[in-house]
Amino acid sequence: MPDSNAANEGHSAFAHAKCGQTNRFEWRDMTMFLLFVALGVLILATPSRATPARSPAAMSAPAMSMARETPRHIAADAIVGPVRGRALLRALRRGGLILWMRHGARDERSGLVSDAQAAAHDCAKQSRLTAKGEAQARAVGAGMRALKLPIAAVYAARLCRTEATARLLDVGPVKVDARLDEASTWRDRGGDAAYETAVLDLLSMPPPAGQNVAMVSSKLTVHHPHPAVLAELGTAEVAVFRPRPGNMPQLLARIGPRAWTKLVQLTQTHLD
Repeated sequence: MPDSNAANEGHSAFAHAKCGQTNRFEWRDMTMFLLFVALGVLILATPSRATPARSPAAMSAPAMSMARETPRHIAADAIVGPVRGRALLRALRRGGLILWMRHGARDERSGLVSDAQAAAHDCAKQSRLTAKGEAQARAVGAGMRALKLPIAAVYAARLCRTEATARLLDVGPVKVDARLDEASTWRDRGGDAAYETAVLDLLSMPPPAGQNVAMVSSKLTVHHPHPAVLAELGTAEVAVFRPRPGNMPQLLARIGPRAWTKLVQLTQTHLD
């Protein structure tokens, strides 16, 4: 008959070995689990590397269109944008803004002008303002004067229709600036890229302290205009920008040619 004590000792040794093996598996599993937890905590705690901000010139056309703040086209008597009413009037009177205006309505002749034609001021071969365009320019200027806006100067492209618009505004000295010229004049001056760079340079120039600057140009006719609103302005419409050197200018408002009377009406009531 087998020795029961020996059997028990054998069974005890087997059970002890099996228990040790089980414990080793459990400790290994636990160690792996803790390693995975620690790795997860480390990943979550590590700050992500921020994507560097792109310059305005590097932004794609879709990115720029997503930043749109106003509709593509507005009514002639409308004021749209993030700043309106009394807030807009206070900003205009405080100065430091650029009033970018598209010229008044023009005749049916081609608006394309060569650099040589622009330099020669040859109005016989250029599109010119119609009677409606002249009336639009006078009305916008009358509104600016009624509001007593501080305007240091009016810069105009070397085009007959833009110079005429600038002078009919009658709100400040007119200065001709080739950087404002229509896109066709840039064909021999670096093309669309140079044109867009010039536009952004103009919109980055801070006006004199306490003053605004008006700029009269044509519709921005390039493939990917920046800011996009310059390709959408109606005749005699004004886009109000706050220049931010090193960044895209901030669009405050778009003012239709017949909307200046609304701002004038605000002056008839108490203004903070």
